Amino acid sequence: MDAAVLETLRWAALVAGALLTTLFEIRQRHRLTARLRHITMRERWLAAITARPGQEIVAVQTIRNSLMAATIVASTTVIALMGTISLIGPIAFRVVLHVPGSGAEEAVHPIRLTVGALLIVVLFAAFLFATQSSRFYNHLSYLVGFGPAATDDDRATARRYVALAGRYYSDSLRTLIHLAPLIAALLEPLAALPGAFAVMAVLTWFDQRSPGTETA
Repeated sequence: MDAAVLETLRWAALVAGALLTTLFEIRQRHRLTARLRHITMRERWLAAITARPGQEIVAVQTIRNSLMAATIVASTTVIALMGTISLIGPIAFRVVLHVPGSGAEEAVHPIRLTVGALLIVVLFAAFLFATQSSRFYNHLSYLVGFGPAATDDDRATARRYVALAGRYYSDSLRTLIHLAPLIAALLEPLAALPGAFAVMAVLTWFDQRSPGTETA
């Protein structure tokens, strides 16, 4: 195959994979998936536990467990982000500024630098989602601690925070799963498109409202 044609196919696969992934996530947000069901479940749990005085310690402990999970994701992601930047950053810096580098660095193809940049963007997005989840879980733990002293505004804010915290945590994990096609694309950019299809198939299965059922 001609080198120019192969190069075009590689760029097309990378762009198509990114677009399909974006459209897939937008579509899934508007379907009755497991994520939406879990949001409703968390809101019902919050309403049930705040309706029973004396359950504040149980509520705070449950929220703290979720906070710890989100914090672990954020910490792991930022370590991966720092490692990726340390590997790709110097090469990208030399390429952009046209600074001579080693033979190995000069041999790095622009499309692979683009894949590396996308890896950094996706890792940062996952880190941002996880930190936002931690933020809302942290504030939620204070709100449920009010117990019978909570106002209607406190309860409305708590319902909003428990939904946002869970959604952001889910988003952080889903974003990390979308790293798989990019990692494959570092080896061969043509793998970005089939990799995106594979990830979408896996996430579609996980998004089922219950095992063995189709999403509505």
